[in-house]
Amino acid sequence: MVGIRDVAKRAGVSIATVSRVLNEDPTLSVTIETKQKIAESVQFYNYVKKSPAAKNVTNIALITTVSEVDELEDPYFRTIRRGIQIEAEQSKVNLKKIIRLSDTPLDKDDLVKCQGVLIIGQVLPSVIEEVSAINPNVVVIDDPSVEAEVDAVYTDLAKATRQHLERLYEKGHRNIAFIGGGRVRLDSQGTRHVSDDEYRKTAYEEWMQQKGLTKYIKNYLEGWTTLDGMQAADLLLQEYNQANLPTAIMVGNDPLAVGVYRSLQKNGLHIPEDISIVSFDNIEVAEFLTPALNTVNVNTEEIGRLAVRIVNERIKGTREVPIQVIVANNIIIRESEKNNSLKK
Repeated sequence: MVGIRDVAKRAGVSIATVSRVLNEDPTLSVTIETKQKIAESVQFYNYVKKSPAAKNVTNIALITTVSEVDELEDPYFRTIRRGIQIEAEQSKVNLKKIIRLSDTPLDKDDLVKCQGVLIIGQVLPSVIEEVSAINPNVVVIDDPSVEAEVDAVYTDLAKATRQHLERLYEKGHRNIAFIGGGRVRLDSQGTRHVSDDEYRKTAYEEWMQQKGLTKYIKNYLEGWTTLDGMQAADLLLQEYNQANLPTAIMVGNDPLAVGVYRSLQKNGLHIPEDISIVSFDNIEVAEFLTPALNTVNVNTEEIGRLAVRIVNERIKGTREVPIQVIVANNIIIRESEKNNSLKK
């Protein structure tokens, strides 16, 4: 019997892509040529898409704080979504509704029609309470601050922050600055609530204090884009004279780091000879910067896949105890840091 796997193989694309094209997923971005290949393959096999009822598909809603444009530009969130899509296809789970809070207020009617809900990104506790009151099968993705009674899956970036800092300390660095963004949480209407208690920044401050380096603590919280990184580094360079520059900068994510690179290099500074740089996320461009960036690798696709498995357990009633899964990360050492001979 011909299945969707055969259609995908002939078209030269993934099963998930075929499924999303046939289901007219509005968030999917593929070329006309790819759609034509899928259509030709469907016609060749005379493949008929089964209805969700026929496949006994479970419907889930996806609430995300990330806009479609930001998702396309940021590999971190894009690969979480890919993991969700892959696992959903394999588990016979249908993403019935995608709600982008940054664009559309929360519609409670959408949640009633689904058996489970995934939330990507950070929202106010009131949003989680509101969603759980309608649909108790909720999994929060990428927010380590959620209450213990809420299912969640995330990676421990605070721990990775301390590991970065300990390594820099062993290499002689004391004057270490931080460039990042504020903690952004959305309410049910999509309004942004920004605070300065972002966990990488907080972990940096606590570690510096524990090491007796309070006088060197310096935060630049401009935002999370490449442009924000460049502006933050420009500000840093304006505030320090050449002789007192930090020997290292911890950057909150790789897109920011790209901007920091640009600022330092246009001002005639060399990485890592003048300033060492470390970051988070390990997006594809990190390996191809000059010099290649030292960063934290996060298995974001696995985070997405685990979220689907966890919500499925709730829906099927195979687990009642709340769980919070921490997906391991690892530091990728490349070329953007060096030993600092002067220990201050």
